[in-house]
Amino acid sequence: MHITKPHAAMFSSPGMGHVIPVIELGKRLSANNGFHVTVFVLETDAASAQSKFLNSTGVDIVKLPSPDIYGLVDPDDHVVTKIGVIMRAAVPALRSKIAAMHQKPTALIVDLFGTDALCLAKEFNMLSYVFIPTNARFLGVSIYYPNLDKDIKEEHTVQRNPLAIPGCEPVRFEDTLDAYLVPDEPVYRDFVRHGLAYPKADGILVNTWEEMEPKSLKSLLNPKLLGRVARVPVYPIGPLCRPIQSSETDHPVLDWLNEQPNESVLYISFGSGGCLSAKQLTELAWGLEQSQQRFVWVVRPPVDGSCCSEVTKECQRFLERVVDLSRGA
Repeated sequence: MHITKPHAAMFSSPGMGHVIPVIELGKRLSANNGFHVTVFVLETDAASAQSKFLNSTGVDIVKLPSPDIYGLVDPDDHVVTKIGVIMRAAVPALRSKIAAMHQKPTALIVDLFGTDALCLAKEFNMLSYVFIPTNARFLGVSIYYPNLDKDIKEEHTVQRNPLAIPGCEPVRFEDTLDAYLVPDEPVYRDFVRHGLAYPKADGILVNTWEEMEPKSLKSLLNPKLLGRVARVPVYPIGPLCRPIQSSETDHPVLDWLNEQPNESVLYISFGSGGCLSAKQLTELAWGLEQSQQRFVWVVRPPVDGSCCSEVTKECQRFLERVVDLSRGA
């Protein structure tokens, strides 16, 4: 009798911050649970950090064409809104790839912004899971907030009272995601839509563990507390983290950082997709210089096609002026 491995399909949102935890989960399912794992990602520039990372993952990678969303979103829309539109537009390509597989997956795992693909699980008779790469507290707020009365929401967002979450520590106004403070914006509706979709899966995987978040997990698993809203099993599968090579801990930036006083250094990074124009880079550099604060700044090439040599020269002059305050990566 021929016995095949269970086959899990995973669908990741674009960006290194999303791809890395999905890949790490896939590697764990393969190594520890004997799964055959196929990870679907959206294509990026061949020279990008994501492309280089995917070439060394050790799991099956299937690249989907990145949808053209021009005209579907406004340039000023929140990045979460843009990611949601991209993921929704990629569902037909994902459907075609799964349909063409000889060994169909038995489970579909989507990340927190991939809920539009959950419909494929029913279509191909797969179990469905949502993977939350952040933590149990984020999951709790995400599934609870959409069910709140308008008056309770306003007490939190307008009067700035702490938001009570069943079985969990209250959420301070200062800690609330910006998206929940703008109910008239698309990003608010996107977060609400995803939060309502999580309990429609067969289960939720969250990157945390009992010792890390005992209170939030206990509430999510209790049908009288947050479990009443979650409605499906919640599995703490963390910690998931990318292995660090010994060479990565030996870096001049880290050496410099270790020499600075505690809580004295600003870290500036806009993620793998957060590129700025040359003008924005200049404005940010000016602000950092005027602040006289120590900082570590992750700089990426400008997105507006500015002359690289001119930008490089200006960056060099900037570094010379702030040499005692900064380190760049």
